[in-house]
Amino acid sequence: MNGAMLDCGSTRRAVPLSKALTCALPALLVASLCLLPLLNKPFLIDDPEYLGMAKQIVKHPLHPMDFRICWNMAPCTKLYNVTPGNTLMGYALVPTVLLGSTEWMAHLTQVVFVWAAVIAMSAFLLRSGYSSGDATSGALFLVAIPPFLPMASTAMPDILATALGVLSFERLAAWKAFGKWDQGAGAGVALGLAGIARPHLSLLLPLAVFYLFESVNPKDMLAQIREKSVMWLPVLIGVCVLLGVILATRETTLSLDPPAAARGFHKIPKNLLAYLGYLCFPLPLAAYWIAARWRTYPHRFVIAVLTLATAGMLLKPLWYGFAIVSGVMLAELLLQALRKRDHMEMFLALWLLVPLPIVYYFHLPLKYLLPCMPAVIITCFRLGSCLSNRTFRGAKVLTIWTGVIFSILILRSDAELAEFGRTALESLIRPHVAAGEKVWYGGEFSVYWYARFAGAELLVPGEREPKPGDLLAIGRWEGGDTALDMFPKRTLLQSISHRYSFGRTMGAGIGLYTNVLGFWPWGFGSSELDRYEIWRID
Repeated sequence: MNGAMLDCGSTRRAVPLSKALTCALPALLVASLCLLPLLNKPFLIDDPEYLGMAKQIVKHPLHPMDFRICWNMAPCTKLYNVTPGNTLMGYALVPTVLLGSTEWMAHLTQVVFVWAAVIAMSAFLLRSGYSSGDATSGALFLVAIPPFLPMASTAMPDILATALGVLSFERLAAWKAFGKWDQGAGAGVALGLAGIARPHLSLLLPLAVFYLFESVNPKDMLAQIREKSVMWLPVLIGVCVLLGVILATRETTLSLDPPAAARGFHKIPKNLLAYLGYLCFPLPLAAYWIAARWRTYPHRFVIAVLTLATAGMLLKPLWYGFAIVSGVMLAELLLQALRKRDHMEMFLALWLLVPLPIVYYFHLPLKYLLPCMPAVIITCFRLGSCLSNRTFRGAKVLTIWTGVIFSILILRSDAELAEFGRTALESLIRPHVAAGEKVWYGGEFSVYWYARFAGAELLVPGEREPKPGDLLAIGRWEGGDTALDMFPKRTLLQSISHRYSFGRTMGAGIGLYTNVLGFWPWGFGSSELDRYEIWRID
């Protein structure tokens, strides 16, 4: 048994930035090699939404969501009626907008957030009692396991949210050990801002309350509150930062809840299935759990779990088997933490559950689990301590290499998707605009951003609409049907389709950015919707 892995509680170990940086260097190198070649990757999916926020912030800094967006064409409305919060990324993209909304600046901004997250992960592991080698491995885990690198190649807020989440607990670990005011203040600010980056990360505040306790024994917890109440000052700072930003930038209410149209209890089964399945794949947590329990439990327990999962796969798609394994795993981890009264195990289990309260949202994509990656990694390390040193080293190497390879496959296919949108829209729109024709566009994602740069004008139902003889450019899978339905009398002029060379990230049952389209973040398949079109309105 690997005894060096057993202690991951906060220790009074000084962690110089230079040491954390040294441990993080291999992960920083891997991330940079994967991401820097993609600095000119076109914007896609929700990138235009956050770039729109940044443009609004330049004009009205305290009203980041007070602008209209014609997302999916139904209807054109203020952004705060479409989505909750997430405004911090808009502020982070202000330099991008000031430099002409260039792709390279947005992606370079994300690289900075990647570096921050990786260094914070390394420092958190060192402060939690792990060795330098373990800190290096943990940082590599963070970078290698999807969807970290794929999300870092977008302009979306998930890497920023992850960096703030890791940094907040790294600072809390330092505060818990040394009690320096700059450490507590840094933790509080990071905790508060995390909820502005992604609303469900406001749940890190109660998680931080639990983390700052030394025990799960109620008597010990009460005694600690009486004797060291100042310990929870960073949480109070975090609450003040969160509420302060919401009060300063709100447009309607203080709620971080999504609009009514974007939530519902009927969404829970599919989102719960997605959440549980992700813990099995592509996150490696279930694999480590099975290996550890095979070593420490009677084999019949693991065989029973795998038999149940296999039965689920036979009756339903493969993902149901993943969900069954992960469901049993989470229950067992929680029960073990309660039985042993292990504060750190309970903390890690609760951290894993942070995305669970938003299962009623309209989707629960893999990226929503990114801020839980430190808990996934440390839990894998604790489970790995049950294995022999040689086996655990091999498991870590396998996890890192397979993760990096899978991430590169996703990055390549996603860049192909993004380039298809930009190139097709330029080819469809630019020649007609140059010929003096009026071209309109409607939809979302790539269409919403690149059609305008090609010279088209946004269709706004009831306000600005094409006249007979005008042209309309759409993407079939980007809300284009809604725009086309407004004009039943039309003639197709040109269509550009695409067949992905080796895998895809969206459509045909694949959903890197949303489980609405599918659970798998990458895979093969073709779709009739893989095309952009330009129509003449009759």
